[in-house]
Amino acid sequence: MISPTTTIALLGLVTALAALGFGERVLERMRLSTTGAVIILLAMVGAHFLPEWSLTERVTIHLGSVILLGIVIYLVTTASEAEALRALAVGLITAAVIWLSDKLLPVDPSSRWFVVDPVFIGGIVSGLTAYALGRSRRSAFCGAVLGLMFVDLINAYELARAGINQPISIGGGGLLASISLNPLIAVAIAEGVGEIRERLHRGPSVQAGGEGNDQE
Repeated sequence: MISPTTTIALLGLVTALAALGFGERVLERMRLSTTGAVIILLAMVGAHFLPEWSLTERVTIHLGSVILLGIVIYLVTTASEAEALRALAVGLITAAVIWLSDKLLPVDPSSRWFVVDPVFIGGIVSGLTAYALGRSRRSAFCGAVLGLMFVDLINAYELARAGINQPISIGGGGLLASISLNPLIAVAIAEGVGEIRERLHRGPSVQAGGEGNDQE
């Protein structure tokens, strides 16, 4: 897991860049104003300083993950129905790939079969899937958060079903840092793929207006 300190530093850097006007094209495609983006990023930073809340004697949930889920709900409910369904589909696909990679791929970097650090799989898969389904940066962001949350819930269910007597923390520990970082990775990948495709096939162009603002 990536350390929370690293994630907070990266979020702080991205927040500063957004406040200075960098990434305006990406924000337009996500249909976010600079102010809205800064508020969301600051909320993601603040989420790391929230405590865990006990659901049962053995199950706790990190309130920071609730904040991130709230951000996703806001982004989904302010999008079109098609975009909301696309974000959910990206989240489910991302969760499935992460779950399978956890079961099938080695996590030891020294292994000959080591492909990619598991920390980054969610962002990579979400970014590529969102672009493939609709070239959507907003779906990439939401799908990365949802995918990691879904996998964490599945893991918690598997532990409970197996009767393993150990504390279960949903969205806590290093996972919160991953849930915060991977949406940024997903958006960057979707944007990068879009830019490459534009330059290869049509040259740089910006579409304006309507639902297409978060498309290529």
